[in-house]
Amino acid sequence: MAYITARIRPDKVFHGYDEDLQIVTTKFEGGDFVEKVIKIDRILSFTEAYIFIECPHDTVQTWEYEGGLGYIKESLRAAGLLIA
Repeated sequence: MAYITARIRPDKVFHGYDEDLQIVTTKFEGGDFVEKVIKIDRILSFTEAYIFIECPHDTVQTWEYEGGLGYIKESLRAAGLLIA
């Protein structure tokens, strides 16, 4: 198993869609960044500011992270986990 560390704070949980096909989300407000060890298999994607994580109960969470996409790419590349 492969893991990556990042300083994150939760942003949103995506629960799915309502009867009008509108996405249902829960927004988390504020909070401090905490260091987390994340299993690579749970990560769906990265943007410059967010990590999209696959979670239980068919939900997806976005976590804001520190360091930017360059930091993530370099960490993955150093571990041999980035094809570029």
